[in-house]
Amino acid sequence: MANPHIVLDHDKGIVLDTANPPFGNYHAFGQNHAGLKILADTVREAELKVIADDPYAKHVVLAAFSSSTPAVVPCAFSWFSVTLVNYLRLIALVDLMNKNGWTSSALADPANRAEIKKHCTDYVKLVVPEIYTWRNKVSAHFAATDPFRDDNLGTLEQSIMDTITYAYPYYHVGMLQWSTQGMSSELPTWALTETYQRLAPRFWPEMTLREPENGF
Repeated sequence: MANPHIVLDHDKGIVLDTANPPFGNYHAFGQNHAGLKILADTVREAELKVIADDPYAKHVVLAAFSSSTPAVVPCAFSWFSVTLVNYLRLIALVDLMNKNGWTSSALADPANRAEIKKHCTDYVKLVVPEIYTWRNKVSAHFAATDPFRDDNLGTLEQSIMDTITYAYPYYHVGMLQWSTQGMSSELPTWALTETYQRLAPRFWPEMTLREPENGF
């Protein structure tokens, strides 16, 4: 018989009991789990092509504005950050519901709204603070289209640039910090496949990404 307990966070021991889940439908876990792998595989294949096509790829410390970068790569970064934040918020929600013994009806109780939002947001900011910022300033909507008081002009302008850089062996965002009128962008730097690999032991230890035949 299959184990009904799915470990969602191996570090914190957060478990989803599929035999008695806190809410009626948990399909989003499977869809997001699979979708994150698809996005990581997509970017990894593009990274491997760089290595295959360029015998000097291992010496690249920064390459930008390359016409050979597939258009799907910057889109994958946006999709990945939105999906990852949603996925982690769900894990945090299960954690909170398990601790409080809540069923789904608790989600509609106005008295619980602030606690749910804070718990889920704090969890994401602790696990992937750079991606949380990127999701808010670039992926969910460009900061330039919905500026906040703390967004300087460099951040606002860079939010719509989608500048992908390559520094062996990963594609990155945020490596080039745009400056204008003395204000530099405050967007973070991160690499999609590096992030996926770093999080794998904690959230999806059964998943791996393809590597070059001779390794990195």
